Amino acid sequence: MILNNIRLCLIRYRYLLSIDRKYLKIFSTPIQLNLTMKNLIISRKYKEVLDLFDQQISLRTDITFNLALKAATKLLNCNRGIHIHQQVPSELLLENSFIQTSLINFYMECHLIDDANRIFSTIKKKNIFLYTAMLKGYINNNLTEKAIELFEEIPKDEVDEIIITLLFNACTKLSNDYSIKIGKDVLNQLPKSFLRDQQLIDTIIQMLMKFGDVKDAEFYFEKSPNKTIITYAVMMQGYAKNNFFEKALDLFEENSLKLDAIMYIIIYNICASLSNQRSIQLGKTIIDKMPKEFLNDTNVVTSLMHMLMNFGQVEKAESFFKQIKNPTLYAYGVLMNGYKNNDQPEKCLLLFEEMKKQNIIIDEPTALALIGACSQIGIHSISQNIAQQISHLKVNLRLKTSLINMWSKSGDIHRAKEIFQSIHQGDTLVYGSMINGYGLNGMSYEAIDIYEQMPENMKNEMTHICILNACSHSGLVNQAQIIFNKIPIKTTNIITTMVDCYSRMGLFDEAQEIIMNYEKSNPPYLIMYMAMLSGARNHRQIDLSKKLYEQMKNLFPNQKSDLIAASILLSNTYSSLGEDQQAKQVRIKQIGKNIKIGLSWTEVNGEVMCFKAHDRSHPQSNEIYAELEHLSNQLKENGYEYDSSWITRPLKHGETYESVLCGHSEKLAIAFDLIQKPQPSLIQITKNLRICGDCHRATKMIAKIRQCTIIVRDANRIHHFHTNGQCSCQDYF
Repeated sequence: MILNNIRLCLIRYRYLLSIDRKYLKIFSTPIQLNLTMKNLIISRKYKEVLDLFDQQISLRTDITFNLALKAATKLLNCNRGIHIHQQVPSELLLENSFIQTSLINFYMECHLIDDANRIFSTIKKKNIFLYTAMLKGYINNNLTEKAIELFEEIPKDEVDEIIITLLFNACTKLSNDYSIKIGKDVLNQLPKSFLRDQQLIDTIIQMLMKFGDVKDAEFYFEKSPNKTIITYAVMMQGYAKNNFFEKALDLFEENSLKLDAIMYIIIYNICASLSNQRSIQLGKTIIDKMPKEFLNDTNVVTSLMHMLMNFGQVEKAESFFKQIKNPTLYAYGVLMNGYKNNDQPEKCLLLFEEMKKQNIIIDEPTALALIGACSQIGIHSISQNIAQQISHLKVNLRLKTSLINMWSKSGDIHRAKEIFQSIHQGDTLVYGSMINGYGLNGMSYEAIDIYEQMPENMKNEMTHICILNACSHSGLVNQAQIIFNKIPIKTTNIITTMVDCYSRMGLFDEAQEIIMNYEKSNPPYLIMYMAMLSGARNHRQIDLSKKLYEQMKNLFPNQKSDLIAASILLSNTYSSLGEDQQAKQVRIKQIGKNIKIGLSWTEVNGEVMCFKAHDRSHPQSNEIYAELEHLSNQLKENGYEYDSSWITRPLKHGETYESVLCGHSEKLAIAFDLIQKPQPSLIQITKNLRICGDCHRATKMIAKIRQCTIIVRDANRIHHFHTNGQCSCQDYF
């Protein structure tokens, strides 16, 4: 008793290995040694376990070898574990199932699959523990098919709840036709007694949700008598993966759950995916009630940031990011993606500079977010700079696709083409990116060539839409019609794109016919009417515009934000015909005021500037507006007349048509570039919305007057304004 107390005391205070050698005689029997090693494993002192194993050679038993193997496995010390294996007596290797199981666990954890297989194959009498170790090892090493194949070799009378749980985990991971069949067959034959195991039920729910069998998952959830927080978490995650976000919130709100870190992450991610009024309010409530200790959990805070970014609450997300003591690369990635998705790509670049100062090396997901930000900004010099800084990354298909997109949107279609041609076996996204790139740059015939080269089995809705858009924005209506007629399955979005193509060309009878045929078997689709109304506005078809607007109010009375946009188009149509009073009346009747703000980006001396309409936040605002006035005078001297039909709101006190149109974000960006010394010979601007007709006409003339090439990428395409006063789009925009 005294010796035992001394030994336990020494273990507690970590003195065991530093005491005098005489105290090592304390282990007079193997039982005492093994008990000590077991206690050390419980205390996670694995190195001390191995030290004792080395020191007490004479007292080793099968249990000693087993405990030493477990310690080596926990440490992932592969060399040490192999050395222990070599010391195990041959009779134990052949007969002792505990050591056999520990060896399999060890080799599987070290990813030495062949060694684990070799041991398993030599065992004549296999028991359930050995099968469990092999199944778990295969699953953890992503060899799920092997796990399922092994399950079918296990004698049915030896299968228990743990084996079934592992099988269902493998089926969940694999989720192909083979695993779905196996999973469902085994589930249908499952003994009822197994359904008392809550962990197994949780695994069943997870598997069925992965298979898309939501109703069956709900059945097992409802019949589960002992639901835990894990059960609710699995169910909510399953709903989310199957896009039943509202059901996930219903389940959450119907049950008073004590939230842990995992549940906070799940609910924040669900609210982020939904991002409607309900989820925004719920997210706010959860944040307010969340105990402060969870703010120390980086994963929870990162999910919270992701949610806030999806809500458009950028400043709140930033404030939580600042509270993270040691932000992970993933946290930086979430912040960067949030900036990109909220039209603040210039902040992505600033964040990247901050990451470099912190010696944080970006990974592929962060690089993709950064490339996406460059695609948004669309400034060649910025894209060039970032491309050089991420050149250390292994360039795979995803990165190449993103780079094609970036270079295309930066106006360097030749660089995009080089990357495209370097890809030996492209996928749908690669082809779609190149087709879209050619379309953006007004190279529609090249886009058609790529589309025709593309294997038929790769063509999908996205690629069909890309090529139709490319034709539409270059006025190639006949080519678009030929392609459209060949598309075997015409989805709603494909039909909408063709309506847009006809409407841009003023072929309203053809557009109307497509809509009528569509509505014979489908409910009306608002975007089709918007496309046609936009075309009617551009072609100044006031009667058609009024008719379409009234139809939209009747067909879609609850889609307020879209009706706002439609009313603006109708108002602009009136203005284009000089009917200002009618235009004003339509504007007064606008439902709400949620109109997307126009933003324009440009770059000077490596710094990206963002302007919004009538922006006076820049330190050089006085110079910018003085330059605008000078430009305006030059335009008028050359016969330019401002087109008030592009004004989308009533004039305020003291405003004129000229002052409103001169305050558009793209004109501010141009003026900012022109005040630089010396005046640049090339200006590049990106706008988040479509360039208005007045800015398009004005920019053509500015390029000619100032003899400066101006490149503007808007929401539809890239415009190259040449010094001869012409635009590459030939006024198809």
